[in-house]
Amino acid sequence: MPALTETRRQVRARETRAKIFEAATDLIAQQGYHATSVDRIAARAGVAKATFFVHFASKAEIIAALMRIQAATAREARAKALPEGPIAALRAMVESLGRLAAKSRTLSRGVLAATLESEEIGGAASALFDEVLAEMTADAHAAQKADLLAPGVEPDTLASSLLASYFGALLTASHKPKADMRAVLASLIDATLRGACRSAVQSGLPRARGFR
Repeated sequence: MPALTETRRQVRARETRAKIFEAATDLIAQQGYHATSVDRIAARAGVAKATFFVHFASKAEIIAALMRIQAATAREARAKALPEGPIAALRAMVESLGRLAAKSRTLSRGVLAATLESEEIGGAASALFDEVLAEMTADAHAAQKADLLAPGVEPDTLASSLLASYFGALLTASHKPKADMRAVLASLIDATLRGACRSAVQSGLPRARGFR
């Protein structure tokens, strides 16, 4: 019969992993991915370098963990919005991706740089966002089935366009320090849904724009 409570060793291991993860994300947010070394992460977390490698195979694995959190949070936002309909679910999923990315511009730049630099991270990112896109595509098809989309709008294209809006806003915020990523993304989402939906009501535009 499996133990119902953690052992002291398991608790210490979980706490150590959490400290390393927090130290890494803090440093990447402050100074970017390239300037953040494993040595610095270990020092910030107050652990030996060898301890870092007990919990994470590489710095890249921490970036992969961040992306998994982002994808999971987007799925949660989608699940909460689904009772309002497939268009609301589409909007919620993209907005959730943007909300997390907008919390720290430097951290987001670090994640973006890491995905471009590392084939390993890039592959993990592609796999995660393929999963996100699959759920968005399912919602877009549900919207078409419910006759919410304008004639000629392809559900697959709609889902891809909305996800591309997120990446576009992320790139804009990465290269323009004064750009408000949330405002940029909200405008892109509104424009895409306004063109895709039969009415503004269905696209959700009468509600407060931006992020909930």
